[in-house]
Amino acid sequence: MKIIGLVASLFFVFTSIGQKSYYFSAPTNSMGQNVSSIDAKYFGNYAANAEARSYEFTSEGITIVSTSISSISRETIRESSKYTVRNNFLLGVVEGDSVPCILEGEFYIFGVRNRDVLIGSGSKTLLTKLSTTKYIIHHYENGLYTPEIMRFEGSKLIFEVMDYDFETTAFDHVAEKKNIPSEHFEIVVLSPTKDEFNQLLQNGTFVESSRYKKKRS
Repeated sequence: MKIIGLVASLFFVFTSIGQKSYYFSAPTNSMGQNVSSIDAKYFGNYAANAEARSYEFTSEGITIVSTSISSISRETIRESSKYTVRNNFLLGVVEGDSVPCILEGEFYIFGVRNRDVLIGSGSKTLLTKLSTTKYIIHHYENGLYTPEIMRFEGSKLIFEVMDYDFETTAFDHVAEKKNIPSEHFEIVVLSPTKDEFNQLLQNGTFVESSRYKKKRS
């Protein structure tokens, strides 16, 4: 059993070394116009039943709204003057506000709503408008970008992400690229032209990842 485990571990290490992760050196704004928000007709909140987060679109940009589930013991509440429970609401977790809670055994279960700016003030992630219904979100991370397609179909919000296998040739047509080796995998930084990126949009590199529906106001 130990030999089998060792072989499996070595296989994972050696295959990981050959793996590549693809990023972009800059937003592909040559494909469209950089904007700070989407068209006003799509403003609102979009949610999916299977996910604990939603997307909020306003004139100020895009915000991801999510809920973190946590708990606090009855003993902690009894011994601390910071927390109070009144009529199934917990005070002291969120400054200046209360959150609904339920008692399960010796613990109060509650959810805290988080608001993270995706596009807008303080965020380095950028938004490019391709058409009235299609946008690219350029996710920023450590000086590099990862594009994600965002499109609207009526009241539906659809995201498409890059999806490629171990030996992909989807990026071979991009002439300007830089390889950065790391401990277990290789980072490939792409600098495509407009035509090269347009080919990525058409060759099946981007696939649907999730769908949301606009909430009624």
